[in-house]
Formats: sequence, C-alpha cells, structure tokens
Amino acid sequence: MTSTKAKGFTIIELLTVMSIIIILMSVLVPGLARTRRYAKVVVQQGQFHEISKGLELYRNDHQETYPDSGAIDTATTPNGYCGAMKLCEALLGQDGMGNSSASNFQAQQPNTYLFDLCYITDPTKYTGSNPDPCLVASLRDRTKYVESDSVKPYRLQDIYTWDITAGVSYYTPTGTFNTGTMSNGNPTPNAVIGDVFQKADIKGTRCPARGGQKVGMPVLYYKADSSKIAHDATLTSLSPGSTNTNIYNFDDNYAITALGCPWEGAHTTEHPMYKPDPPGPRLFLNAITNDKVTSTPRPHNEDGYILVSAGWDGLYGTQDDVYNFAR
Repeated sequence: MTSTKAKGFTIIELLTVMSIIIILMSVLVPGLARTRRYAKVVVQQGQFHEISKGLELYRNDHQETYPDSGAIDTATTPNGYCGAMKLCEALLGQDGMGNSSASNFQAQQPNTYLFDLCYITDPTKYTGSNPDPCLVASLRDRTKYVESDSVKPYRLQDIYTWDITAGVSYYTPTGTFNTGTMSNGNPTPNAVIGDVFQKADIKGTRCPARGGQKVGMPVLYYKADSSKIAHDATLTSLSPGSTNTNIYNFDDNYAITALGCPWEGAHTTEHPMYKPDPPGPRLFLNAITNDKVTSTPRPHNEDGYILVSAGWDGLYGTQDDVYNFAR
C-alpha cells in the first residue's frame, strides 16, 4: 500500500532549525565584528610603524632630534599650526614633495613651499606667480621620509567646513580655523596624515580630483620635551594655554580636536579629548601613563614621541583610540 503521508519538515522542526541559526548568528556576528575591528587596529599599528621609521630617518638627518610638535601659528600663539601638521611636514613636506632643510615648522612658508595634493602642477589653482618653477628647483633640497601611499596625507580644508580666511578656532568646534595667507595670496597649507579608520569624505567642491575619497582622522603627534621631568595628570590647572610642566604637552594638538567631527555638517559632536579641563587634558595624560612604572608617574615613550589615532569611532579620547605603544 502506498503511503499518502506528506513529506517535509513540520512547523516545530522549522522553528527549531531557525532558532539554532539565530543562536549561531548571535554568537558569531559579534565575534566577526571584533575580529574586523582588531584587524583595523593591526593595520593602524602598521601605519604607525611606517611613520616611526620615517621619524627615525628624520632624526638621523637632524642632529638626533625629532621634529617639533608645539602648536603655533604665524603669530606664535598656541593654536593653528600644530603637532599633526608638523608630523606631515617633517615626513613629506608641506607640499607633499619632501621635507626641506629650510623648514621652520611655521604655518606660513615661502612661495616655494606650497602644499596642494590636488593641483600641484596646475597654475590655474594659484594667484600671483606660478609656483611650479620654484617647486622644481627646490626638489634637490627635499627628502621624503615616508611614501605618500603608506600614510595617506590630505589637507584639512578638503574635509572640514570652515572659512579659511577667518579667525582662529581654538575653543569652538563649530568656529573657524586660522590658516593665514601666503605672500602670493594662497591659503597657508594644513597638511596632515590620516589614520586607517576612514570616517570622512574629501569634499568634491574643494578638491574635485579626490572628491568623495574616504580619509581617516588626523594622526596626532606629540614630541617629548626633554627639558621637563614631570608627568602629573592631577594638576588643578590643565586647561589649554596654561603653563605646562609635563613631559608631554596637551596643547600640541588641541587645535585639531577643537575642529569636531568632519563627517557632521555642523561638527557639533565634541571630541572628549577636546573638552576643556576637565576632562580633556587628563584623558590624554592618563592614557599615556606607563602603568608598569610604579615608583613615580611616568609616560610611555618619555624620551621620544606619542602617535594617536582616533580609532573606530573617529573620536579622540575614547577607549578605542590607538597609540604607538601597548595599552
């Protein structure tokens, strides 16, 4: 006799299989996300390794001294031209064509020292004299300490929104940023190295050649001050511009953290490390404290430098920040 019983899964069996799949997904998906984030951290540490090799080469050529990181502008006040920009200038030069022996790590350089990743040979980009002949003539005096492809340099004005002819943005993320003006009328360059956690788009209106390209947040650079011996994150006055007695100065990149988040139109989200004391300076100083030294508080790399990536969330001063030392 032929059976007429229908073949297939019962509702109970289907629900059981679906439940197992859901349980497996709930276990595996977070693990995959953590693996992906860890992989990005490894890539970021690889970028720091390339930067560190470049800094050592720079040091060998400059009397065993790392590049300066102190935040100054053309008026030598602690705001506009800061550590992140000086890192890029030291390794690649302000124009991406190599560091010049004439570099003085000021915001404003001579006409021969223009930075323009998009239009380096396009005379229509500039007013006044054509910089190309000067640029070519100065290349004999240039040294690239890293390759551009390995560190991804870009101009701040290509991803942030502000009036480049207006005043200084030192305390207000939604304010303006002082870039100064070159002697031929061009805006002073603000070149930085982007980390590998790409959060923002280059603005096509400012840089059509690279419009829409994803870029990371600027890599912050702090040089240890050999004239200082303290590392105290409990000081009562650590607000920007206050007297610094620590080996590392929080002010060195405060101008970058003050700009907010470039992927937001209004840049309304503040970086925790930006917020005036408390907690901004203390977040930074606590993060770089070497916990292996118990006798007296000391920072990591107290004779060298600190590199900081904003990490996966793009915010400086949070738990996912990446540093050039083991945390």
